[in-house]
Amino acid sequence: MKQLFYLALSVVVLMACDQKGRHSKYDNEENVGHKGPATDKKATLKKVTAAIPVLGERINNAATIRNSPGGEPIAALLDYIPLRCAPLNKDWYPVSIDIDITKEEFSKPLFHKGRKLKVNGVPAGTLQRDTKLPVATNGEKMWATINGYTEKKNIRSGSIIESAIVSYLSQHKGRSIADMQDFIDNFQLEEDKNVLKPYQLYFNYESGIDDPSPLYRLVLVFQGKQLLGVIHTRPVALNGYAPRRLQRDFTIHFLPGIDKSLKEDFSNKFNKFILSVD
Repeated sequence: MKQLFYLALSVVVLMACDQKGRHSKYDNEENVGHKGPATDKKATLKKVTAAIPVLGERINNAATIRNSPGGEPIAALLDYIPLRCAPLNKDWYPVSIDIDITKEEFSKPLFHKGRKLKVNGVPAGTLQRDTKLPVATNGEKMWATINGYTEKKNIRSGSIIESAIVSYLSQHKGRSIADMQDFIDNFQLEEDKNVLKPYQLYFNYESGIDDPSPLYRLVLVFQGKQLLGVIHTRPVALNGYAPRRLQRDFTIHFLPGIDKSLKEDFSNKFNKFILSVD
């Protein structure tokens, strides 16, 4: 797994900024992820070369990206621009955003104050200082990455997957894959039917900001097409669900009424699996 997201992150630009349909029926942000090509799930954690969806949070109204919490401004971003957020730390998110660049900027990656920013061709904000930025290309596009920090209030809560899953489950009674499909599609969760048979997983990865080779961030676990539980690394407030600690700082919240033997079977399989990956 440590090589999967690292490589994917280096070849994918953040999804297009669709300004339409921002608010969904379940208090989440529409079109959070841009649908990308399907990936081979035979070995979830093996290296891949195809682009996979990179999920990100959305800017709330406008935001300043700073070089440290409360520090100097790097960039001013516009409303609803997508970016990646690491776990919150004292009301500040470490963030990362990929911006479009020219061939000349790719060769000489010095960017000047006042430069207009775009993400996939959509206006995204303005640079607030002269700075050098890391650049990358996938052979078709070139981009530079801005890393920094922004305040909690600057991120739309509905675009945070941990908040969205709590809202969705509180507003929808059904727990089948079909019932959860809107959520799965909205956050472009990847699917794996093979790694923990007979369980079926829908998941995304951590941001890759704190760790360039991250593990899962949130996983929906199904058995027999019915939701069994939710695995997460960041806090998730699922009242009435039975939490259980797993290896490598994961927690699963099992749905009420899940048989103890089923909980044990899944937990043992997951722990064995997650300890086996890099």
